[in-house]
Amino acid sequence: MKKGASNRLKKDFFRQEALERRQALSPSERKQKSARIFEELQSLGVFEPCQTIMTYLNFRDEVETTPIAEKILQDGKRLVIPFCQRREIVPCAITDLVKDVQLSKFGIREPLPDRLEPVSPEEIDLVLVPGLAFDYHGHRIGFGAGYYDRFLPRLRQDTVIIGIAFACQLFDNLPWEEYDYKLPLLVTENGVINAS
Repeated sequence: MKKGASNRLKKDFFRQEALERRQALSPSERKQKSARIFEELQSLGVFEPCQTIMTYLNFRDEVETTPIAEKILQDGKRLVIPFCQRREIVPCAITDLVKDVQLSKFGIREPLPDRLEPVSPEEIDLVLVPGLAFDYHGHRIGFGAGYYDRFLPRLRQDTVIIGIAFACQLFDNLPWEEYDYKLPLLVTENGVINAS
């Protein structure tokens, strides 16, 4: 078996394992752990100097990011969310979490087509990155489409990039390939992991 095929099988194993672990959390556990992750993020002090902040809007049992997005807007900062188009992430600014957003055919919250306000990746100061599985070395496994692996290298070198996940999604070592983007920071409800 070729290395690439072997890595894909290994990644599929970790995807399934991480999904099962995350789905095993009750709604109240998810809410509580998500609140702790937000507290950990705030304690890092990364929000204050940043003006343009990109976060995903949580889907199903992901870390809840709605309170983070609300705080970004309350603080008068520019909120950017990902819009996936033709296998690429288009970062789009929104000003209202209800009026500017719709559910995609997959159930993911994304900007309304008539409210698309694309933002250049170079303008983004901070990005919160989702994923299924993470390790202590900055490796991340998503759903396998490579959206973030292609998007993150387009950011400025000084853009703060942070993965956020529940501690149950953390593994000692994940399989990775050269095109996989390595995250410098990961925040879970148990604290901050610096992989850089």
